[in-house]
Amino acid sequence: MKFKLNQLLKKYKIVAFNFVDVGAMDALEYIYELDAVTCIVGFEPNKNEAYKLYKKYNRVPFQSFVLETDCLSDKQEEVEFNIMKHASMSSLLDIDFANYKKNFGQYKEFDSWEKNVKIEEKIKVKSITIDDYFKEHTFIDFLKLDTQGSELKILKGASKLIAERRIAIIKVEVSTIPIYKDQAVFSDVDLFLREQGYVLVDFLTYRAIYNPLFGKSQNRNSHYAPCGDAIYILNTEYLNESSKIRSAIMLNWLGYISLAKHIISKTILTLDEQNYILNYNFKSLKKMFKQFLINICPPIVLYYFKKILF
Repeated sequence: MKFKLNQLLKKYKIVAFNFVDVGAMDALEYIYELDAVTCIVGFEPNKNEAYKLYKKYNRVPFQSFVLETDCLSDKQEEVEFNIMKHASMSSLLDIDFANYKKNFGQYKEFDSWEKNVKIEEKIKVKSITIDDYFKEHTFIDFLKLDTQGSELKILKGASKLIAERRIAIIKVEVSTIPIYKDQAVFSDVDLFLREQGYVLVDFLTYRAIYNPLFGKSQNRNSHYAPCGDAIYILNTEYLNESSKIRSAIMLNWLGYISLAKHIISKTILTLDEQNYILNYNFKSLKKMFKQFLINICPPIVLYYFKKILF
């Protein structure tokens, strides 16, 4: 029997996937192949970066697309937001320069890294919580947090949704070293989420992926991985039928096939339908072309391709 994913979703009355991308600079995270049934809310306090995101995504045929410039935290108030020289390092928190240098001072890239975290501007923004923003009955299928040290504050600001089991998968940037002042580290985030019924799926550490074709690479044995992305899923006993199917689809998209199979086997989908979803190839031409460039380009060339294409 032949299936089509959109028809399968309709059969089981799955009308939307809700994605929330916090710290959405450069790119939003969602399943490209399901953009027509995707409701996405992005948060980016840096208005220049928010405008770039809007230009990049306003023509994508999402079911709904909202981009907010409020800052998420654990309370409602006016706060100072630090815009760094490299916009991706912008944060509610100040850099801990002493600890930064202690842990990274001998890296050949440190001089440029240090310049990137210099504050260029402090702006006043309104902070709100996830609980404030998302009203009753909203279920978040995928929450991504990349906010340079304030992730635990944001999670604590989502305590109501978390307690009501209304967030399925969380992808959160974490660090084992506090780069920012008063930053929660991985163990803090991990303990908080485990206490709320979440299970750690993976910890994807950041590493240098380029090696020269000839000669020895510098810092060959250096550790580039004090931080990365931790992925959590709500214990499946708290998920209903529809959210199990959606979570299995997203885990397949993220590459966790065994876990996806375990969850989808607990649903009413037929075996053929389960196999169809598990074997669905979430590789758009754009993603394959991007991976091709990553594989063949040296870093300096890839840097400019990213600015143009990604």
